Amino acid sequence: MRNNSVNRASLLVSVLLMSSALAACASGNNNDAGGSSDAAPSGSTASASSPSSTSADQKDPVTIKMFNRVNADVVIDKNPVVEEAGKLANVKLEIEAPPINNYVDKLQVVMASGDLPDLIYNWGTAGNGADANMEKWAQNGLLEPLDDKIANYPNLMKNITPEMWDAVKSVNDGKTYIIPRTNVVNHWGYMINQQWLDKLGLKAPTNLEEFTNVARAFAKNDPDGNGKADTYGLSLSGPDLGRNTIWNATNFLTAAFDLPVVDGVKDTDGQYKIREKMSGYIPYLTYLKQLNDEKLIDPEFLINKIYVDTEKLNQYKVGIVYGHQYAVLGNISKLPDSEKIFSYHGVLKDEKGVASDWVTPAMWGGWMIPKGSKKVDDVLKFLDWGNTAEANTLFQLGVKGLTYDSYDPATKAVVRTADQTAKLSTLTSPYMTPANAINGDGASIANADTPERLAIYKKQLDEALAQMTAVNVPAVRSPKILNLNGTIPDLVKKKDDKEIAYITGSIDEQQFKDFLEKEWYPATADAEKEYVDFMNSLGK
Repeated sequence: MRNNSVNRASLLVSVLLMSSALAACASGNNNDAGGSSDAAPSGSTASASSPSSTSADQKDPVTIKMFNRVNADVVIDKNPVVEEAGKLANVKLEIEAPPINNYVDKLQVVMASGDLPDLIYNWGTAGNGADANMEKWAQNGLLEPLDDKIANYPNLMKNITPEMWDAVKSVNDGKTYIIPRTNVVNHWGYMINQQWLDKLGLKAPTNLEEFTNVARAFAKNDPDGNGKADTYGLSLSGPDLGRNTIWNATNFLTAAFDLPVVDGVKDTDGQYKIREKMSGYIPYLTYLKQLNDEKLIDPEFLINKIYVDTEKLNQYKVGIVYGHQYAVLGNISKLPDSEKIFSYHGVLKDEKGVASDWVTPAMWGGWMIPKGSKKVDDVLKFLDWGNTAEANTLFQLGVKGLTYDSYDPATKAVVRTADQTAKLSTLTSPYMTPANAINGDGASIANADTPERLAIYKKQLDEALAQMTAVNVPAVRSPKILNLNGTIPDLVKKKDDKEIAYITGSIDEQQFKDFLEKEWYPATADAEKEYVDFMNSLGK
């Protein structure tokens, strides 16, 4: 699904907005259960107060230049889904979509260029888009503060919860520079080669001991049957090299150590601490060292860019990667029959038998508007329409008759031909959506276009949820702890390097602890105090 080309097109659609008004969204939440309440491909009714509703003095379409992170298979030029969005939202979209693997790098180039598009997607390693990059761009005067505008757009206010708005406020000045892109709740666990498990007579692991045994069997017992020692138990990847790799959605493994990969969770003694002081921190790194020493983990796991681990899974080089409930069916577009090869499972249990599913506000990055833009309201109007069931259905399912024949929003059952399925992957995907969930719920489940696939998805999710204990994590807006990359960048890099050095055996445990005691803890003491005080002030 990836290539090294850049999809760029100017899509000019000179069509008036349809006379029917758009559907207003139901109140936003993070609940991933149930069907979409009023999703329909088009023609839904809405409040006349919506800025995206038709009026007697409807203006000509407005051109919006959009920079977005889109699957490389999607062809932007003359795309009927984008053209339909232009008609419904009364815009002319010009979309630039760099290769997904290099999106973060390309975004940095664009933001430094001085020639900014009207609408910019920031993925953000924090998940909500309000990351160190956003803070830097806001401080440098590149982003428009939106607090005085957003209340005028009812769909934004209904679909984006107060918790989400709080989560993206700048930790420096408390202003809103990014519109959250709502998402369904992702229950991060792992995806495993079920065929390898069956061949070796094993079951999907539920705790650390079982996980180690499976990883060892995958690496040592020739699960692919080629007579070569060329497979590994698992792999990891991250948006950036090194630092983020071992903390990027590795909930499935860190849960065994009661070590959250996000801020805002108490340690086992009931106290808030920085990660490096939590009881599971050293044991988790030590376990990764064990996997590396035994050659049970992909030797490139510390330098894999995002999705490289999945590529290795599909090449039958590794047996386990991190993934959420949509991972197996989503992988069908990369490897046909994935649902017959792999299975999804929840996080591992700790020593007490508890599998903690850390749930943060359900966002998937967010949208930024350049400072001083003359199209702020036009862009917000487009995003307001993007937060309707109509828009969500269009971007997730495509155009009726072209990419599907029928759709039941209550069950998410979709009927489409093989040709329509193939066409869908070239026209749209969840990556295309302005909002990926309405009222906490997506219009569709990627590739769940047969009753069998839909049943597999539901069965695996139900089993994972039954095993896990959900822990709702509040948004952390503690400036000093979130700004460490900006205030002590050299020490942050040194700490990242020390973690890697310990895992790979370049330094021993005592040398690593000495660094933490003598350098890291003193340098982060003020940030930790502010963070702890903030979390305690929430009374949670």
